[in-house]
Amino acid sequence: MKMSPRLCIVMPCYNEESGIRTTIEKVNEKLAQLEEKGLIAKESCMLFADDGSKDCTWELLSEASAEYPETVKAARLAGNRGKEYAVWAGVMEARFLADVVVVMDADLQFDIEAIDEFLQLHREGYDMIYGVKKNRGSEAFYKTIASRLFYGLMQKLGSPIMKNHTDYCLMTRQVIHALSRYGETNIIFRGLLKQLGFKQTHCYFEVKDREEGESKFSLSKLINLSLDAITSFSVAPLRMIAGFGFVIFVISLIMIAYTCVGFFQGNPPDGYATLTCSLWFLGGIGLSCMAIMGEYMGKLYMEAKKRPRYYISERIGIQHK
Repeated sequence: MKMSPRLCIVMPCYNEESGIRTTIEKVNEKLAQLEEKGLIAKESCMLFADDGSKDCTWELLSEASAEYPETVKAARLAGNRGKEYAVWAGVMEARFLADVVVVMDADLQFDIEAIDEFLQLHREGYDMIYGVKKNRGSEAFYKTIASRLFYGLMQKLGSPIMKNHTDYCLMTRQVIHALSRYGETNIIFRGLLKQLGFKQTHCYFEVKDREEGESKFSLSKLINLSLDAITSFSVAPLRMIAGFGFVIFVISLIMIAYTCVGFFQGNPPDGYATLTCSLWFLGGIGLSCMAIMGEYMGKLYMEAKKRPRYYISERIGIQHK
């Protein structure tokens, strides 16, 4: 009979003091239920990746670990590095603690009951299971519009990121070891997972309202994530620049022909208006192209430095062999 796997639920968190205690209690209850059903081993746990919280989140995690030493683990990043790095750090720490890892947000907006289905699919032989939103909950209107634009653009550019695919997922330790071989500094976690090629599937889940605190994922962070995702997994913007260049070349030939015809007919076009429009048009296109190339060059610059992605300043309940 196949043994039940050890599960570690990884939750990135930042300034979650208002709701972290509730999260710990609910996840502990869920772990007990899963163990009772025989879906996970007794040695299962949760691991919080604290992204340099400035409130009392870390102190509350320390207290909870003292109360639940077997199930509550935590790793603290030295400074606020961003959610993608917190997820990565948590997953890399969890590979020493578990056979399968589930990543989910610490605010529990992602339905925790979906973990049952994740584990059932894992039993069927899947190495990666992605959580896909059935609905968008009560998120702000601008976030809904921005998300639709983001996923639409990503699909047009041929990105591996699935529509409404979130960081909520299950992966085996084998997947994590493969993931650890990726050496790039700039991380888009869900995009890298899709590139690994292990046996994978997805399941849908409901998005719930946030019970405590406020979302830390602002519009500016969503825009930055979009830019990182586009430039990390697609060279289509660079090809678009070549397309713009060709279109401008064709337009310039047409304008030259039009000017020559007018000149020979004794009715040359107004030079000032033509020149002004041309300069504004070419200037705008040129600046846009420089900005796109600058994004790619900036990534190359950061990758060439090979700086560490993050540092773990403290650990609670985690002992590496």
